[in-house]
Amino acid sequence: MSFVLLLVNSSVTREFRAFTREFGTFTREFRAFTREFGAFTREFRAFIREFERYS
Repeated sequence: MSFVLLLVNSSVTREFRAFTREFGTFTREFRAFTREFGAFTREFRAFIREFERYS
């Protein structure tokens, strides 16, 4: 019985590690997206300021 529990525990641990690895990848990609979006927002604000200045 304890051997079966050990196998189940090992399987759950592997699945959890895989999940955390995928979540870490998603988090890194989301951070990169937010950095790019922030840069785009700053450029867009600068464009709007210039546009308003000449309007």
